[in-house]
Amino acid sequence: MAVKIVWLSSRVLGTDLCSTTQIQLANGLVAKGHTVELYSPGTSVGNAFTHHPIERSNRRGFQARSVVKKLHEHIDEINTCDIVLIDWSIFVIADKINPPVILMDRGPPADSGILAKLQWGPWRKAWSKSIRGTTVSPAHRQFVVNHSQTSEESIHVIPAGVDLELFQPTKKEGPIKLAYHGRVDVHRGVMSLPMVLAGLQSQGIDATLHIHGTGDAIGRLRNIGMEGLEVTDAIPHEGLAAKLSTYDVGFLPMPEHKVWNLASPLKRSEYLGSGMVVCGIDHAGHQIEGSGDWLQLFSQTEFITSTVDWIKSLDRGALENLQNESRKYAEENLSWSHSVDALESMILS
Repeated sequence: MAVKIVWLSSRVLGTDLCSTTQIQLANGLVAKGHTVELYSPGTSVGNAFTHHPIERSNRRGFQARSVVKKLHEHIDEINTCDIVLIDWSIFVIADKINPPVILMDRGPPADSGILAKLQWGPWRKAWSKSIRGTTVSPAHRQFVVNHSQTSEESIHVIPAGVDLELFQPTKKEGPIKLAYHGRVDVHRGVMSLPMVLAGLQSQGIDATLHIHGTGDAIGRLRNIGMEGLEVTDAIPHEGLAAKLSTYDVGFLPMPEHKVWNLASPLKRSEYLGSGMVVCGIDHAGHQIEGSGDWLQLFSQTEFITSTVDWIKSLDRGALENLQNESRKYAEENLSWSHSVDALESMILS
């Protein structure tokens, strides 16, 4: 049965890192015969769904509110659909919606400082008003159950997938290439990564480190001026996939914190799709049930030394075997089609 779906979001389509998930899920639903209309800031290029651009304030702390204000102008047309998906940050709009609603939670507030404190209120309120919703991981679902009145049965897990045609491995050779992409903020643990590179270089390992993204740590990282360290701004998806395909090790340095513990990091799926091994801090948000030796997680206190020791223990042949296994895992478990199927079954139930 084909249905007309509206998705309301405050994320900027095309530039917000998390809009990748929206694009893949929305296009996947259209491929299954449904109609999808996305109302959000940003622009849509080459997508199968219909996009209605919504103006958003540039002032942090006022962005969600400004989107809600603009969405009120479209309520009549939104109410003609069969079902509405709404991001938690703008769930206050649900009061005006007539069709059934599903709360889309791709992660609780991840900002640091006062902004995060301000966001927890709307997050809790969204879940208190919601009848059905989605999370990105089982740990995330349990967190919602523990912090709201929502029952576990009404929350579906929709994990982050990967575009396996776009993210593919190519021949990996030369120095061991280490990488991180995404938000480059100090509180995400990224300042530990040059120390891993330094540790390898001090032991005679030919290695380079490539960091791509935006955030408050970019300036500090660029000032290090270290040989073999490349720091760039965020790279468009196609260019990022081409780079990851040549890299060897992908990092997950985010520390143990309630936000990271609940995550299903998109970058982890993209690393694995690109045939990279993955190395990070050991907590629930980074663990994969039944993972092989292609995923190495260490305690925060030992992350740098243990990572250096592990990479040092691998020759190119052993690394290549693990990389083949990581790609195989991605092919069997991380295709976006799994996530689209899960969301569709929830929409139709």
